[in-house]
Amino acid sequence: MTLQFGDVGFKSATGVVNASAQAALQAAQVHALTNNSVTPSATPTTPVTNGQDIQGGPNTVLRVIVEHMIYPISLDILYLIFHRYGRVLKIVTFTKNNSFQALIQYPDKESAQAAKQALDGQNVYNSCCTLRIDYSKMASLNVKYNNDKSRDYTNPSLPTGDGTDNQLALAGGLAGGLGADILLLAAQPRLARERLADSILAGAPGVLNAPFIHAVGSPLGAPYANGGAGSIPGLTGFATLGQTATGLRGLTTPGLSLATVLLVSNLNEEMVTPDALFTLFGVYGDVQRVKILYNKKDSALVQLAEPHQAHLAITHMDKLKVFGKHIRVMLSKHQSVQMPKEGQPDAGLTKDYSQSPLHRFKKPGSKNYQNIYPPSATLHLSNIPATVNEEDIKKAFTDNGFTVKAFKFFPKDKKMALIQLPSMEEAVIALIKMHNFQLSESNHLRVSFSKS
Repeated sequence: MTLQFGDVGFKSATGVVNASAQAALQAAQVHALTNNSVTPSATPTTPVTNGQDIQGGPNTVLRVIVEHMIYPISLDILYLIFHRYGRVLKIVTFTKNNSFQALIQYPDKESAQAAKQALDGQNVYNSCCTLRIDYSKMASLNVKYNNDKSRDYTNPSLPTGDGTDNQLALAGGLAGGLGADILLLAAQPRLARERLADSILAGAPGVLNAPFIHAVGSPLGAPYANGGAGSIPGLTGFATLGQTATGLRGLTTPGLSLATVLLVSNLNEEMVTPDALFTLFGVYGDVQRVKILYNKKDSALVQLAEPHQAHLAITHMDKLKVFGKHIRVMLSKHQSVQMPKEGQPDAGLTKDYSQSPLHRFKKPGSKNYQNIYPPSATLHLSNIPATVNEEDIKKAFTDNGFTVKAFKFFPKDKKMALIQLPSMEEAVIALIKMHNFQLSESNHLRVSFSKS
């Protein structure tokens, strides 16, 4: 099997969405595409609405891939971005090869071309959520449902597919959250702004902190900040609220869980330790505390620094095989992990890592945000000293019980390398065991999952 790797450094571009769209992005949930959501039209027809062809044709459907998706992207936000370049007819979102993708149909080639030229390579957030756009081979999308995964803007009467055909579902399926707020923005912008102001004045915490810089202007965000041409009614004023709220690093979005504590179950209680969970979950966030439950040692609570880190961990690690068992990861009802009181039995099952030097994401804008990937059989190694060669690293892994299938230094940077294990399960254990492995007197190995 050939070992491949992509560029380690990613070109930083200006973030796409300012404070108003940030709030919407934070609330969005990514869902997999159902088998029947979109199919090519067997015999394309050309119905006309208000004298305009609504079925598109060759090069009217764009395929969009979102790379380095640190924060979830929704169908509604794609619409907000892409409708600036022409009338968006249909959108379908789905997950393929562990990446979030979308098909977006315009009525004509000119609109699709303008969107592609303007948006390809742009970031939705600073240094992450990069849009990669090409033309789809499909000439038309056949959308069966209007919900949070697919939308036909030419046929608003389509069912949602879940038995609840209501207006909130059509606005993104986030009742009480983003969907309701988008409808409110369009209908009653003053009330929407007042609701947001109330939440800020009440001291509600920001949803997102690092890595983006708050309220940085950008080509995609500008119209929403100024209420200029192409902007949505009522979006003007969000940026003002965000900028005048001292210390506000993100906008509060009603309906979005702010939980940072995860419940991890079905653990191998003979093998798992707080340190193992700290290292594994630390790939996706800065772990603050870990508690293996004293009376149920196959379960643990893991507290992360930020809500989006908790959601990343759920996305990438729920049902992951660890120490021979498929673990389950979900949000916990607990708001924090409590350290045991004096005299309480604990047996070292609860540990505080809040001051750990091994946190990967403490620095705002850290490059580690750009290198978050799902678990795979290939591991990315870094912080390798010049005195250590390929055989030294292979020996370190084999001495710890791992089989090395392939190894390769980065051609331009010998401090980094890729190492391939026989399976994803073995790579998970190798990451747990070899991260922070001492290679020299002053160098400890850094291990993460690689872009496979």
